[in-house]
Amino acid sequence: MSSESIALSGTVAARRPLLGRVYGWLSTTDHKRLGILYILFALAFLVIGGIEATIMRIQLIRPHNNFVSPELFNRMFTMHGTTMIFVAMPLVFGFVTYMVPLMIGERDMAFPRLNAFSFWMTAFGALIRYSSFRGGTGFLDGGNAPDAGWFAYALLTSLMFPPGHGSDFWTLGLLLSGIGSVGTAINIVTTF
Repeated sequence: MSSESIALSGTVAARRPLLGRVYGWLSTTDHKRLGILYILFALAFLVIGGIEATIMRIQLIRPHNNFVSPELFNRMFTMHGTTMIFVAMPLVFGFVTYMVPLMIGERDMAFPRLNAFSFWMTAFGALIRYSSFRGGTGFLDGGNAPDAGWFAYALLTSLMFPPGHGSDFWTLGLLLSGIGSVGTAINIVTTF
């Protein structure tokens, strides 16, 4: 009788509609699924950062190359730098979130909801950072993604230099990613 119920529950799970499975992944608090989401997120942005690096390298192939404008090159430099910094953390967090509870014999992380919240803060931070390409133009169509370097040097981020709201989007995205990183770090330390 128990083998029939196991087979029946397996077929019910297989018949669940695609929308239900996607919702299950998006609303999960399971450490394994969140670890996989962190890793997939990091790999997707690794590809984006690689495309940005390729654009910069094509520009630098020879002197006086006009593949991209100097302004776009600076924007690519800024976005590539922050993308690569914020790819390393989610990749490490993904492996740690997946493996730590298994290694110490726990069912889940210490704070599963904080774990999910931290992942989504990191993901939304990245999306807001990249929305600066489009949303950074502002109401009067002035500006674009920030071109302040990945280090955000003070003179490059002054009010005179970046027209529009690109630096604002970029800064807000970094802030949200930082909140997600701190939440994940607190969760990992508490789980240990």
